[in-house]
Amino acid sequence: MPEDAGKKKFIKDFLQRVKAGEGFIEDIWIERIVRLPGSIGEGSTARSLSGRPISNITELLEDDLRHTFDDGYFTFRFVAALVGSGKTSLLTYLHELTKAKLTYESFSVVSRFQLSDLLMTGGNQGFTVKLYCNILAQTFWELLNSSSQQIKDQAKNILNEYLEQTEVAQLTSSTKFMPFRSKFSGYFAKIEVSFEELFFEVINQISMIEPRFTFAYLIDELDSLQSYPNELQETRSLIKALIKRSSQKFRSKIRLLIYLVGTSNNIESFINEDSVIESLVGNSVINLNKGYGNEFEMIRDKIDARIEGAFKGYKNFAQAWQEIKNIPLNPAQNLRRFCQEYATAVLQIHEKHFREEPEKSFEGNARQLVEAQCRQKWETHLNKKSYTLSSVPTTTVLEGHAFDCHIELHHNNLCIARAFGEAKNYELLSSHLETFNQWLEDVKFKPSTTDGSPPDLAFIIAPSCPSLLQRKLELKNIYFIQSNKVVTPVIEPDETFNITSGVDINTAEKDLIVNAFKGTAIKKATIDRLMQLRSNKNYKNLDELAADLKLTQNAKQKLQKKVDDGKICFLIKAPST
Repeated sequence: MPEDAGKKKFIKDFLQRVKAGEGFIEDIWIERIVRLPGSIGEGSTARSLSGRPISNITELLEDDLRHTFDDGYFTFRFVAALVGSGKTSLLTYLHELTKAKLTYESFSVVSRFQLSDLLMTGGNQGFTVKLYCNILAQTFWELLNSSSQQIKDQAKNILNEYLEQTEVAQLTSSTKFMPFRSKFSGYFAKIEVSFEELFFEVINQISMIEPRFTFAYLIDELDSLQSYPNELQETRSLIKALIKRSSQKFRSKIRLLIYLVGTSNNIESFINEDSVIESLVGNSVINLNKGYGNEFEMIRDKIDARIEGAFKGYKNFAQAWQEIKNIPLNPAQNLRRFCQEYATAVLQIHEKHFREEPEKSFEGNARQLVEAQCRQKWETHLNKKSYTLSSVPTTTVLEGHAFDCHIELHHNNLCIARAFGEAKNYELLSSHLETFNQWLEDVKFKPSTTDGSPPDLAFIIAPSCPSLLQRKLELKNIYFIQSNKVVTPVIEPDETFNITSGVDINTAEKDLIVNAFKGTAIKKATIDRLMQLRSNKNYKNLDELAADLKLTQNAKQKLQKKVDDGKICFLIKAPST
């Protein structure tokens, strides 16, 4: 029996994840407002380290990454919040952002760990030694497993300066991190070494080979040390030493990023009890609020919209929808508690009304949208004789998986490339990518070739896609097509091909754009600017377009109506980094 994407319980799994209320759930990530400390209003507070303007958490984190990964400056941050207010989620989101840009992931060591884990680590070493050994072990593990042979060799050379050859051989032959860390700590604990000097030597030596290389350390659970005053003080001393050296000796011109996370009162005392830390990084705190009513509403909207997209049209939907809208919001809650309680209530309604119902199929012409893109991507070959497209009009089962769309490029009646597509009625979930990517692996998807032959293609269609998830799609060579209920004309082999019945913002001629924008009060100069901007940029959605063109809310609303009606659309894939 083939696996049917339409019957897979994506929504139920999604609600269960939200209901758990733990960690980072990217499917309900919202843009939380950030304002300056001391200013009046709602939102979390933080200062930009680069001097660039920031207005929300994503902009803040991306600015910190740019500050270090791109500009080459030292970044140190405290993240402070009450329990359940999103500290660990922010740290995980930051980690995900480092993996969502190819140049960041390729030229960096990003180490994330919890201080509580070190309290459970055996051995007779002091806490400072355990902490340094953990940081250095994770650093060398990443360097020795780098895709760059030069970086691997340099890491090995540094180890050879301190350890016996047999010990280095033991480390380089390790295939799992935990045994590697145990051996690393044991070897370095028995020799005289300044861990601080070694740490900065590693950064310096690697930077000489690859100047873009960045070192990032994301440290969670400072609160676990509150019952261990000696370990807390050792941690404070270590952090102070790293801050002082980076700020003073390197004058902050060093590709090093450190985030330290804890509850508000513990972060405050950590800073206030050391005048050096207070003077150097006392203003580098991200203070997260516990959650405001409008933030709860945004999360609620993300959950509700997916329920509507998946089940609207069933006879009992109206009753279920009313029950969902009647779920009360408690403004006194923090983010974690809200997610737990609201998702629990929605899950109960889901089980009551939709337990046996499959999610609604995509309410648009997914196959023709995919075929349109295939004709564009394979245009060079299709312009030649003996090349044709072969489209299957029904769901295709390959390797036990039921693909919504499957198209083949034939040359002399032989398949030389394939295209696969999936379509959803609601904003994409991370689980959609995980499932689709696994299916593509199973059918031996080949998104790139070296001999000039056409590559395989993959597409996901949905009304919207979160920005982080869209970056992940791009890294997996999967194209995202934003589409609601778009119906395209039937294509005959001898007809002039039209991409969709809607006007594609990224490729349509100017006269078509002008005609599509009628009734929006958007001026000719603005359309001229769009034509210039899109020559260097593929627009992914209306929000991005409206921001670049500085559209009024009224104009944006009118364009949204045209998107909803299928009169304009965005068929895009941003270029991979």
